[in-house]
Amino acid sequence: MERILGTIEAVIDDRVDAEAIEVVDHGDRLVIRARSELRDVASKKFSRPTVGAAFSPAAFTAPDVSLVGFAYTQFALPVRAAPGDGFDFAPAHNLRSPSAVLPLLLCAPDGRFDLLAPLDAWHEQLIAVEQTTDPRGIDRFVWGWHGDLDVVPPGFTATLGIFTGSSARDVIEEWGHTVRSAAGTKRPPADADPLLTHLSYWTDNGAAYWYRTEPGKDITSTLSEKVAELEALGTPVRSVELDSWFYPHEVSRSVSESGYLEEVPPTGMLSWTPRPEVLPEGIEGLRRALGDRPLALHSRHISPHSPYVGEGGEWWLDTAAHPVDPAFFDRWVADAKAWGATCIEQDWMMMVFFGTRDLRSAPGRTMAWQRALDRSASAHDMNLLWCMALPGDFAATVELDRVIAVRTSDDYRFADDPADLWIWYLTVNAIAAALRLPVFKDCFFSNPDPGDGDTDGDPHAELEALLSAMSAGVVGLGDRLGRTDVEIVSRVCRSDGHLVGPDRPITIADQSMVDAGRNAGLCWSSTETVNELGTWRYVLAINTSADHTTRTDRFDVGENTLVYRWRSGEAALSPRIEVELEAREWELFVCCPLDDAGSAVIGDPSVYATMSGVPASPAREPLRWSQEDGLHTKIVSLGS
Repeated sequence: MERILGTIEAVIDDRVDAEAIEVVDHGDRLVIRARSELRDVASKKFSRPTVGAAFSPAAFTAPDVSLVGFAYTQFALPVRAAPGDGFDFAPAHNLRSPSAVLPLLLCAPDGRFDLLAPLDAWHEQLIAVEQTTDPRGIDRFVWGWHGDLDVVPPGFTATLGIFTGSSARDVIEEWGHTVRSAAGTKRPPADADPLLTHLSYWTDNGAAYWYRTEPGKDITSTLSEKVAELEALGTPVRSVELDSWFYPHEVSRSVSESGYLEEVPPTGMLSWTPRPEVLPEGIEGLRRALGDRPLALHSRHISPHSPYVGEGGEWWLDTAAHPVDPAFFDRWVADAKAWGATCIEQDWMMMVFFGTRDLRSAPGRTMAWQRALDRSASAHDMNLLWCMALPGDFAATVELDRVIAVRTSDDYRFADDPADLWIWYLTVNAIAAALRLPVFKDCFFSNPDPGDGDTDGDPHAELEALLSAMSAGVVGLGDRLGRTDVEIVSRVCRSDGHLVGPDRPITIADQSMVDAGRNAGLCWSSTETVNELGTWRYVLAINTSADHTTRTDRFDVGENTLVYRWRSGEAALSPRIEVELEAREWELFVCCPLDDAGSAVIGDPSVYATMSGVPASPAREPLRWSQEDGLHTKIVSLGS
């Protein structure tokens, strides 16, 4: 199949010796190689490569190509461009991204797709987007080394893979398979951490108790009473996350009864130790009050004013501080183990990278930090969760054995329109799924009644729970005391807290990849459960239209498929789904295979993932359909 990309031309900045650089187009990949050492070659602007290859929309082999990019910012923000309409790299007042993406998906009207994605040098390459005020929106793209790369050793190579096919999800999956196979990736088992197997409780931004307590209570009594309440309700949590409130910052905020904090200032950590005024008995005392449940501990970038900087050893200093010897972080992993943690949530990864110029001025430095974290985690039987990761951080996980999950959208309740976060999550999940990474949507409130305060509930609670359940990863509650909706929570886990979900993260469908959030139709996504009886697809439709009007759309599911409409309980044989939804409404469909007798097992409709490999209730009789009898129950195996 002919690629959309068309022709490219080498780009080499005047400050770089052209004889020292080789730029080659191999058809299925572009390669830059340094023939000799290079010094002082940085452009001093991250999104202005000094060496690379340029191509323009005018050179594409198909007209009217649409584009989906993963911006070089937190959570790999998905950005979209239609013909004549450029990317928006500043979609919100609190979010600004360099004009750079990676990967980049080209979508032609004739059904062809090209994916441009890294095959190595995860943190050193990007695709810069040069946008103009011209009606075309985008002048050209330049792939190459990012502009802060200043010292390059001889033999250093960056490779961009070009994957061409007739499905967006297929080319993304092909890239994931390629880089996983090359790296020999070994992912942690499904039961590697209680965060992956059981419901957890979170205190991060968006949750009820982020820098906040119940009136008249301290943080220990607030959290211990909430965890005890969940146990009594029959929705127990196995582990608890302690967010950035537990350690001192350069500018530390109080933990009090005050309201929800709207701003998240990026001040660095002073020390990774519990604040005595917040946890007077230390983390050990809090953990005892929580029934000795395992913990997940938040970590972030270090302040240049941290006492760590004066302890000896070399440090790179900028708006953040970073030790030259990444073995420094082993002490943190050892502490986490001693405190009863099973996972460190490495947050603010964007700030670690962009906050310390020296960390990105030479190849391999960022990867050395992440490898050191991975080695220490392995040595101490600890796991890692990436948060606010950049696109390169996602790709780099193919070489890391202890990263059990990655956050794929911005903070819960941090957008004026929650649909923006839903689209973000579903789109970035496609990258994570191809890399075989379980994902985390972030915490959610389970109560659909907003109540009287900003920590009481969410009118979209059921959809937030559904999206979380379909993550194939972490599902975290952030409810306030007295505000958990047991019925909704029971749709994501069993009565023992064991999660009930699909095999892989739910991802955006091809037909919505370009148009999600616009006004062309509904946002469609899907995932699946596979066993020896067949494949069950969970298809989700959400009206995320920008104009907030009712939308009607259809989705093809193939012949010999029973379509079960989860909310209404209706079932029918149909090769397609057709649905009309009001703004921000949703429908879940379970697409079930027919057996030789023309019947279908739907599974347990009391949960979202009706045919999960973990039955919601082993004693419950699964729902079954046949042409003669319609919907009925019969005991069959829901496992394996």
